[in-house]
Parts: sequence; C-alpha cells; structure tokens
Amino acid sequence: MKEPPVNHTSSQNKEPFGKAIIMGASIAGLWTARALVDHFDEVVIFERDQLPAGAEYRSGAPQVRQFHTLLQSGLTQMRKWFPGLDAELIAAGAVPYDLLRDMRISVRGRWYPQFTSEYLLLSCSRPLLESRIRNRLRQDPRICFMEGVDVVGLQSDDEERRVTGIRVRPHHAASSAKPKADTIHTADLIVDALGRRSQTPEWLVELGYTAPQESEVDSFLGYVTRKYKRKPNTPILAIGATPPNDPYAAVVFPEEDDTMVALIAGYNKHYPPTDPGEFEASAYLLGPEFQEAIKDAEPISQPTGYRGTSSRWRHYEQLERWPERYVVLGDAFCGFNPIYGQGMSVAAMSAAALAGQVQDSKGNLDGVARSTLIEIGKITQGAWLLATSADLEWPGTQGGTIGNSAAERFGRWYVDKLLDATVFDKKVRLAFIAVQQLVKPATSLFAPDIFMRVMRFTLFKKPQGNKK
Repeated sequence: MKEPPVNHTSSQNKEPFGKAIIMGASIAGLWTARALVDHFDEVVIFERDQLPAGAEYRSGAPQVRQFHTLLQSGLTQMRKWFPGLDAELIAAGAVPYDLLRDMRISVRGRWYPQFTSEYLLLSCSRPLLESRIRNRLRQDPRICFMEGVDVVGLQSDDEERRVTGIRVRPHHAASSAKPKADTIHTADLIVDALGRRSQTPEWLVELGYTAPQESEVDSFLGYVTRKYKRKPNTPILAIGATPPNDPYAAVVFPEEDDTMVALIAGYNKHYPPTDPGEFEASAYLLGPEFQEAIKDAEPISQPTGYRGTSSRWRHYEQLERWPERYVVLGDAFCGFNPIYGQGMSVAAMSAAALAGQVQDSKGNLDGVARSTLIEIGKITQGAWLLATSADLEWPGTQGGTIGNSAAERFGRWYVDKLLDATVFDKKVRLAFIAVQQLVKPATSLFAPDIFMRVMRFTLFKKPQGNKK
C-alpha cells in the first residue's frame, strides 16, 4: 500500500521538517541519521541486512572484517554528536593512543621521531563502533530502522523535479523470478548512503537526468588482515610502502578484548597471501619490527583478503541538472582507497555539511541537495588529492585522466616531495598530519612557510630544523 504523498508546502514553513529517508545503515548512513534528526520529526533508515544487536559481522559489509580507523576529524564530529561515546567505547575495550607518541611510523624506509601531540585517537573494530552508534540512535524515538529490504528505485513527482520517495521490496525477494510488488515510502528528503553499490547513476537516467562523470584511480592494491591475541607491550605500527620498488605496507593495531590486527598490503597486484602459513612467512617483507609484533602471537582468525580498492569519485557536484530533495554522500559519492582510512571521516564531514545546509534552508528544502553536493565536492577534493597522489606514484596504477590538469599534476608532485620532507622537518610533518587527519584543508600544505621548507629540502636536502 502506498503511503500518502508528502505535503511539501506544509514543511516549508517550519523546522523540524517532516520525514527524512536514508538508504543504507553503514557508517555513512548512521552519521547522516544523527545529523538530520535535529531537523526532522522522523528519520527512517532502510537497510538490506538484518542488523546485529551487538558488535558482530554482517554479510552486507564484507570489508568490516578489515582494519578501520577514524581520523581526528571524524572522531571530533562523533564526540559532538554522541557525547560520552568515546568513553563508552574505551569501557568496551577500545584503545586510546597519541598518534605521534604511541605509534611507530615508517615512511619510505625511515622511522619518524615520536613525540607527544594533540592527536588523541581511538582504536577499535568497526563492528564495535557501528554497534555503539546504532544503540545510541535506537534510543531516539524519532529514528527508525527498516531492515531486510532492498531499495530498487526512486519515486518522483509528476514534473520529475523532486525525488519524493523510494521503492523497496524484501531483500529475499529482490532476486526472485516473481518478486512482490514494490512498496513506496515517501519523505521530504532522501539520502543515498548505499556505498559503492549505489545505483543512483542508473536511477537518475530512469528519471530523465544525466549520469555523472567518474574519476577512478586504481593502484591495484590488495590487503590481508589477521587477528591475534595481543602480546604485552606490542607497539602500534604503521609501515609504509616505498614506490616504485617496495610495494608492501603493514599496520599492527590494538582492538578490544586484548586483541590486535595485523594487516599486510601490496600495491600494483602484489597481493599478500591468505593462506595462514604463507601470511606468517611473508612478514619478512615488512622488516624486523613487524616480524617481532606477530612472532609467537596467538592467531584468533584466518587471514582475510580484500581487493577492489580503487578510488572512485562520481562527480554529482558537476551536474547542471539535479532533482530536488535527493542527496548522495559517503562511498556512494566518492569511495577512497581504504588503505588511507579516509572514508568514515569524510562521511561524517559530509553528513555535517548536509545538516548545515538544511539548517540554513529557511524552511524550504528545495536547493538543499544541490548546495550540499557542491559542499561535499569541496570536502572530497583534499582527501582525493592525498589518496590519488599516493596511488599515482606506482607505475602500474591506472586512471587519473579526469582531473589531470597541470595544477593537479603539480599538486601530486608537490605532495610527493612534501612526504620526503616530513621525515626530517617537524613543522612540515605537523602540517601534513593536520591535512591527513582532515583537520585542515589540503591548501594549507601550500602555505608560504610550508612551501618554502619543502622546496628547500627538495633542492638542498636540508630541512630548516625541527622547531615548531
């Protein structure tokens, strides 16, 4: 049975608005629900999976078994939306750490000096993080989860100027030869947070719009994660690959329940093995520090591999025509190479940008979608530069033809030289960390002082010292 149509005019003169629909209950969808609940009477999240009650894996999120991290920007936003959640996560076993003091970091074969910093982060599994956020959201009577359903299309008004709803059917019936009739759910605002499986390009064409251009950069990176019981005094490790000849990288991070994850990654199809014995044997590729971290540690999982790690940006922000009341964010907008840990934090920043545009709408949601997509494009730009600059250093990387202007080529060259300087120049390193953690925009790396320090090091291999 169809729901009654949304009365758009009734919601134009007040806030909160009536109803928002979010497609997808992964981290981007959860962030978005929290961002919008301050502005809508009702927020409904549609999800294909039956969501677990606790910190458990689910079939619809295959990458959830891999290591995840929340950057400083994402963690700061989480604390704003969910006061006390970081303490709750720590009580559940999440491990707090100082990024520059507690982590041993090797870049291009050189170990960074360690010192106390302002970057206080948390390490835990993604299932723990998502489950605690879901629990917070379920406590709000304005938020509802609709589970076990597939979104199969969009509903628009007669003029096809607005997206007014979504068409859904039970997940188990989606592939049936005789699926049940679709159910239509309407709302004042609809958000696609379906991740890389988003069908928005196809849905736009069905409504008479143009699909977006795409930028894709693929370094053919694959990685394998294995969990262990954490040995006492095991350091947090991050070991970077060194282009063009040393394609392997690795991390060792603590998680809840006195466990740790060890991840080995390889660029340009140097895929690490998933066989347990071969995975352990390949530790020598990362050096003695990584070998020692997993030596004699008790494995508690099989090695689990993941590929399909290209960075793909669907340029919705560039489309001249766009339907009202419909927003795309998270990996559905731009999926980054996961090895750089940007996705969850960019999604948080994008959800916050959407909430800001709704708040500034003066009671009329028309125009919010377009302005939000432009803002998300700006948020995406800096993270994209960092991710693709790193990937394009590898000779086997494909893509990068869109957005390959002279300025962007120079930007990638400059970031490469800046990374060399970070090992020796503390001020350059802190500037880079602020951008890498998405605290400051990428343009801050081109500030005159930082630029001159990088150029001086590039030309003379002499940093200006390690003073702040």
